[in-house]
Amino acid sequence: MRITRSLALFVGALSLVNLITMDRPLPAPRPAGEPASAMLYPGDWFGLQRAFPNAQIPQERWRAALEQARVERAAVASEASSPFNTQAGLLTWEMAGPTNIGGRIAAIVAAPAGNPVYFGAANGGVFRSTNFGSSWSPVFDALGVPSIGALAMDPLDPNVVYVGTGESNTAIDNYDGNGLFRTRNGGDDWEHLGLAETARIARVAVDPSDPSVIHVAAMGTQFSTGHDRGLYRSTDAGATWTKTLFVNDSTGVCDVVINPAHPETVFAATWERVRRPSYRRADGPGCGIWRSIDRGATWTRLAAGLPTPSDSTGRIGLAIAPSRPSMIYAQIIGGRVLGYAGRGLYRSTDGGASWACRDVSGFTGGFGGFGWYFGDCAVHPTNPEVVFALGLNIMRSGNGGTSFSSTSSGVHVDQHALWISPTDPQRMYSGNDGGFYTSTNGGSAWTRANGLPITQFYAGAIDPSNPARLLGGTQDNNTLLTNGAANAWNPILGGDGFYCLVDPVNPSIVFAEYQNGSGGSGPQRSTNGGGSFSAPVGFVASDRFNWSTPFVMDPGNHDILIAGSQRVYRSVNNGINWTPVSGDLTTNPAAQLNYGTITTLDISAQDGSFYLAGTDDGRVWRSDNAGANWIEITAGLPRRWVTRVVADPAASGTCYVTLSGFSQDEHVPHVFRSTNRGATWAPVGGGLPDAPVNDLIVDPSQPGTWFAATDVGVWATRNFGAGWFPLGQGMPLQAVHDLSFHAGSRSLVAATHGRSQWRLDLNELPVAVDTRPAEPLAFTSSGPNPFRSAVGFVIEVSRSTSITVAIYDASGRRVRTLAQRTFEPGRHQLAWNGDDARGRPARAGVYFARATTTGWASTRRLVRVE
Repeated sequence: MRITRSLALFVGALSLVNLITMDRPLPAPRPAGEPASAMLYPGDWFGLQRAFPNAQIPQERWRAALEQARVERAAVASEASSPFNTQAGLLTWEMAGPTNIGGRIAAIVAAPAGNPVYFGAANGGVFRSTNFGSSWSPVFDALGVPSIGALAMDPLDPNVVYVGTGESNTAIDNYDGNGLFRTRNGGDDWEHLGLAETARIARVAVDPSDPSVIHVAAMGTQFSTGHDRGLYRSTDAGATWTKTLFVNDSTGVCDVVINPAHPETVFAATWERVRRPSYRRADGPGCGIWRSIDRGATWTRLAAGLPTPSDSTGRIGLAIAPSRPSMIYAQIIGGRVLGYAGRGLYRSTDGGASWACRDVSGFTGGFGGFGWYFGDCAVHPTNPEVVFALGLNIMRSGNGGTSFSSTSSGVHVDQHALWISPTDPQRMYSGNDGGFYTSTNGGSAWTRANGLPITQFYAGAIDPSNPARLLGGTQDNNTLLTNGAANAWNPILGGDGFYCLVDPVNPSIVFAEYQNGSGGSGPQRSTNGGGSFSAPVGFVASDRFNWSTPFVMDPGNHDILIAGSQRVYRSVNNGINWTPVSGDLTTNPAAQLNYGTITTLDISAQDGSFYLAGTDDGRVWRSDNAGANWIEITAGLPRRWVTRVVADPAASGTCYVTLSGFSQDEHVPHVFRSTNRGATWAPVGGGLPDAPVNDLIVDPSQPGTWFAATDVGVWATRNFGAGWFPLGQGMPLQAVHDLSFHAGSRSLVAATHGRSQWRLDLNELPVAVDTRPAEPLAFTSSGPNPFRSAVGFVIEVSRSTSITVAIYDASGRRVRTLAQRTFEPGRHQLAWNGDDARGRPARAGVYFARATTTGWASTRRLVRVE
């Protein structure tokens, strides 16, 4: 069937509904054989993959991995004596795009005239434009925190900008944030103001008469309840914080606005939101509007004319009319019983004392049945009767909310941010799931900004016959293709995109899919280069298909492909017809901590009968006879979500497994290798940060050289996993979901989930030499950690080895060198007394001890306390 661009956009909008659906109660555990359609909640895919086998992502482990990655990057880039300071560490990634597609934007702020302007991306950090949005530069990459929830500007100084991290829209394909940050020089430098425990910041408001008073609306963690949510206030410019409004452990604050004429009056909206594997809702009696008349010190819940607290009320967005501050609008979403539609646009004309519903009929249907995804509204700066409500589209009312019409023709769906210039109301900026848009005529027409590398990829591919031709499946922006230019990507298949590939014999044949194995119909096939697609025959739609359903092509026979649900399907006629070649390879779990699906497949280039399969419940299988029989080879592997199984392209019988998740009390390796078809496994990723590994490329021409896609960038080893280092410079610290390798051109392409795709030319990489250090070679901490006065280390070597041990702070700056000498065989004790290179006591905080020798490095995280 031919999918037009308009239909693709529609399917893309629909896909996001599926991605983040929360409106169905979880059913009872599924009996064996029951269709999966009633059970799967693919919106949890990102979180469950990284949490499994636990219920929640240990965010402190994520932050620790992020800190280590920053330190390792800085060390490789700066140390002339580093064993990894070769072309391998200093190669430069180049943007491959798309820069013309965009991605989800959560927040916008600008100086009064509209310049400079900043936006915060859901997974891409903060960007700044100094020419009214014509071109953009990232300004937050050094912080390594890509998920953004809120932006605010000091009303008296446009160089002072606040960033609240952690997207709060309940689109859960990102990590929690790390609190509040501030720049005093327009984004050149940043300082951390705390509040990391709030996890997701929905709004930041600065007092227009006293900028030392700052309000932060915090929603808390996504998958757990707790007390670190509510309205936080600082009266000393962020030096200290007090939580002044708290409802309960499942209710956060989703909006806060300040009366511009009387800043002592502040309004806040609270939102009850619970999301767990076994229970979820985005409504409840905790949802309401509150007012403070003492600059946020104390609060009173407003009631007159507003909905009675119940499960019929959900998320609320607030806006004050700048030209008549006694007029306040509230965009109120209904709860579960109302289908998460718009409940009504409410207005107060007496400073919040009383409220009236202005519109239901034109307002209700503007949110697509997932109104909790939208939380912003805005009022014209000089006309209090002109109000905008943000839902699927930008809805405009010219009569105070009595009726609405769409004013976002040609704009991508799903609106999250709207900014209107107070000095020129014709200038408006919009942020949505498709990027950043500008209007200079009050919203009658919009122009999309180009040059924004913020697309969220799930997977990527390279045309084997043309390394310039790239593909990739994205969140809410279809499956995309470019013939080479970073700014010329185009959609080829609607819906959220995932796995895709190009036939190496006939490049006009392209395979792609949308979510859950194209709705259970399997990989879609195109014979005209992606111009149109048709569905194959043979898949059973009631099977359990993963959100990102794997399929691969036999490297030695383009007619053979395999794909997975809970079982393996096989095609022998180039993807036209498919038949099952396995039974259920999962544990068919009843719990909601995983889906019971196959997550990864591979076929050996050395032996076309050798198949591998991995599942989301930690099982790994092999077939030695093209799927006729399957042998479980899980023994010896940790129980984690299996992200990749890889057959070595050059060594028959050698295979690899990569895993997602984080450790709890000990560092669990995320890469394993077997040289006997999985009979036994050896960990080969111990030097990597403790973060999910999402893909592994084994260099077919350089044994021992592997490239790993992780949630903290791309890492490489030149010595069979004995030592790992961050690969290349220039690409921001991002979650990389997929790697594509073109052997002929030696091009490596990384598909990130928030900053588009990047390409690295590996031709300058020297031929690898096996420089594995003799075993044992170990570096461990031996003293108290956290520590106050001193911390000890032990180095163990089996032969004379030249080793450097240095201390780094969390930004990657070298604080002190503890040792730089040859260590003789045996155990050696070292200690750091907490002083820097000049003998001054280092401040309390996070530090890293890093030991390096040729081809090997080991890093230990330290915490110094007062």
